[in-house]
Amino acid sequence: MAALALMTTACGGNKSQKEGDAEGEQAKKEMAWQTYTNDNYGYSIEVPGDMTKRETLIEENGTIFSLDGDEGVTFNRIDITGGKDMFDEEYTPERIKAYYEDDIANKDVTSSECGDNYYTFSILGGEYCDQINYNIYNGSRYVTVVVCYEPGFEDKLGGDVAKRVFESIKFK
Repeated sequence: MAALALMTTACGGNKSQKEGDAEGEQAKKEMAWQTYTNDNYGYSIEVPGDMTKRETLIEENGTIFSLDGDEGVTFNRIDITGGKDMFDEEYTPERIKAYYEDDIANKDVTSSECGDNYYTFSILGGEYCDQINYNIYNGSRYVTVVVCYEPGFEDKLGGDVAKRVFESIKFK
């Protein structure tokens, strides 16, 4: 039981489920949302309604939504990528944690959180933008969502909005 409590403290957030639900509901009420569905990897996700889907080379895996339209480079965006383990092996909590611990080892990560089927980390004050990475797993499939925003865009992409995006991911 002590090991379980330690793992929950190390991997879980500090807010109660009720507090998180109330914040997510407030963000949901204040803005329109659109749903992106990827039939190739069997997932869907909601993004703010004022974002534009950009033409990308990763259409079979996912896409990019931006606040700045479809032209030029944008740092105010949500990148969505889905995939499947090439050997069709299931993602276990241990495998997920080991992969991301190595992945973030050389980055200036301000926070990270892990669970049985997800891993998330934040890089604030990055070279181009603040960034929140959320990775969720279902068997041998995964979805990676990166929310990136410049200073001044926190209200449009950070905090409750990013949380709502992450919580909307569904596998078919």
